[in-house]
Amino acid sequence: MQTTQSKPPIRWLNLAVLGIPVLVSATVVPWYGFTYGYDAYEWVWFLVLLAFCELSITAGYHRMWSHSAYKAHPVLRFIFALGGACALQNNCITWASDHRRHHLHVDDNEKDPYSANRGFWYSHFEWMIRDYPATREDLSNVKDLLKDPILIWQRDHYLALLLLMNVGVPVLLGWLHGDIWGSFLLAGFLRLTLSQHFTYLINSAAHLWGKQTYDPNQTARDNWFIALFTFGEGYHNYHHTFAWDYRNGVRWYHYDPTKWLIKVCSWLGLARDLRSCSTYRIEMTRIAVQYKQALQHCEKLADEASTWKERLESEYAKLVATLNEWSDARHAWLEAKSAALSNELQHDLDLLKGRYKQLKQQVQRHREDWQLLLANLTGPRPAQA
Repeated sequence: MQTTQSKPPIRWLNLAVLGIPVLVSATVVPWYGFTYGYDAYEWVWFLVLLAFCELSITAGYHRMWSHSAYKAHPVLRFIFALGGACALQNNCITWASDHRRHHLHVDDNEKDPYSANRGFWYSHFEWMIRDYPATREDLSNVKDLLKDPILIWQRDHYLALLLLMNVGVPVLLGWLHGDIWGSFLLAGFLRLTLSQHFTYLINSAAHLWGKQTYDPNQTARDNWFIALFTFGEGYHNYHHTFAWDYRNGVRWYHYDPTKWLIKVCSWLGLARDLRSCSTYRIEMTRIAVQYKQALQHCEKLADEASTWKERLESEYAKLVATLNEWSDARHAWLEAKSAALSNELQHDLDLLKGRYKQLKQQVQRHREDWQLLLANLTGPRPAQA
């Protein structure tokens, strides 16, 4: 009989499937490398298959199928289905079901399959190898995916596909090159281990370290360093706030190869209906969080609290008002631009565009004033005489 202190039984098949590649990668892979060596051919295919697996999960399993952030051509969906089998992270229907429950019940230890509140080890790996109630299959939240013939095909032939992609492809590459074991170890075992654990970092590390810019009330965090290993998935607080956005890194300098791939596919006719959150809504969400946190900080300032609150309220009101004006002006300009049929409207368009750019500059000035005010509020206080 299981007590409240004991853990659920181990899923031995899962442990073997997920654990053996780690053991081989930690022992046989380096031994073979020191003994026989790996050449450029094997390293290139290792990187190609690693990227293929990761992007199939991030762009396919995650952003397209789990969150409907865009729609894809059947050819692209088929490629992602093969890549998902190569990543060996379960069939997409089950993967997406777990992930949707994670978003719906994030941080709830009883309902979130990989709740970060249970600790790093649990959210990174243990949830897959023990029979926790929250991790048991329930496909009631993926009825839309059960209508996708490619995903049904992938689920029905998942064992054959994972053997083909994880054994057949590396062995074939090695046979063509004259070194089956080198390719099998590098493009097979090491690639599989790293691609899996890079993905697991999103469930574990990206819920422990980083910034909570858009929603401080749940554990997901934005971490640029994790984004480097996860093809852009490290901007996780943003993702949990705007899960339907095809982007995770919204700034131009954010490393997010997944969004670049999706955008390129849209230019090639392989993706369409890309969904994204407006700059206005992103900015309003961000400053609302800053405003709330600043008000809470004011409570610690005793006699100065009322003065700082007044300044905060005034500056926040100015920034919000300017953002609203800017958003309206931008919308009016874009609408007029799309409706313009002749050069007769060019003068009006120029006026609207000029107004939009003027307000954009005002927003930037108010944003700088706002950041300066926050810095002064949260910075070190002068010593009392």
